[in-house]
Amino acid sequence: MITKLEKYSGKYKIVSLAFDQVSRDDLLEDNIDLLYISEKDIKLYPENIVVSEDKDVIDKLGHVHNYDVYELWENGKLSEYYDDSSLDNYFFVTAKCNSNCIMCPSPDVSRQKGGSTSVDTLIEIAKHIPADAPHLTITGGEPFLIGPDIFRFLKFLRDKFEYTEFLFLTNGRIFAIESYVQRFMENAPENSIVAIPVHGSTAATHDMITQTKGSFEQTILGIKRLLKAGIHIEVRIVVSGMNSNDIKNIAWLIAREIPKVDYVSIMAMEMTGSARINRDKVWIPYGKAALAAEEAVLVLMENGIDVKLYNFPLCVVKKEFWTLCEKSISPGKVRYAEKCEKCKMKNACGGVFAGTISMEKGELSAII
Repeated sequence: MITKLEKYSGKYKIVSLAFDQVSRDDLLEDNIDLLYISEKDIKLYPENIVVSEDKDVIDKLGHVHNYDVYELWENGKLSEYYDDSSLDNYFFVTAKCNSNCIMCPSPDVSRQKGGSTSVDTLIEIAKHIPADAPHLTITGGEPFLIGPDIFRFLKFLRDKFEYTEFLFLTNGRIFAIESYVQRFMENAPENSIVAIPVHGSTAATHDMITQTKGSFEQTILGIKRLLKAGIHIEVRIVVSGMNSNDIKNIAWLIAREIPKVDYVSIMAMEMTGSARINRDKVWIPYGKAALAAEEAVLVLMENGIDVKLYNFPLCVVKKEFWTLCEKSISPGKVRYAEKCEKCKMKNACGGVFAGTISMEKGELSAII
């Protein structure tokens, strides 16, 4: 959510929200900058100055929560960073990436020229997030592309969040470097899992999709080194028109080469950014994608490897695989077709991406 505080003209800062005196005093005791929202105004603490008396702004913020975290910009713009009621919170480290995946939901320009969040800012945001947050994701772009200073941030997370589960989204290539594996071991939070995509069973397919020569070799080596170090690993397989015939082979590769991964997530695409631009190459109907995924599921399960299905609506998946389907799409991105309104499984179904629903050509059907 984005809104604007009409009386603020100070420096950029991170602020927490409080709607009652107990939460306000709790945050002040921890030396946290905050906005205290009452029925008549919004005050910035510890300065204790009024930054808004706009009833519309107060009403808009009335729907959020104690301990939510916002960025407050120089012009008074207020944008949400952390929602205390959600399990879908993340730290966005950088938009840049050293791969250039043809089906990436981000555009090329973001991966090549996108900005990064400074480690100091990331730490300041983390200071505001309650220590009992159940789950936080570290993402990009490629988060480890900001260099070794990221480990200062990871150490702060480890020291503060004793019970939080952390998910690191990375292409894994950096962990082909042994020193990065060692520093990750030394600094990452205790309850961490690293999610790494494998796009093909061979370098020819994987590197064609990443458009980066040598990425397959680095990714597999990185996974093996992390596993040897005792790091928990999720392997992600995104089904596209460029690898749908190879999904079963990827499953066999995992079973042979990296069977100790915690689990494998097989995913349908989000058709935005580069994926949308390259739709003629990468788009695959849901039914065909689900069939490829189901064949891989059987290989993985027969080899004792846990597997999940992400981003697949239930109506395109055989009923015997429904228990593997996760409601994985962020609430703000999920969409349902008009025909889904009469589906008896809608509440259990994760729907489809907002950016993907226009690609669906009559495949979705109500389960009645």
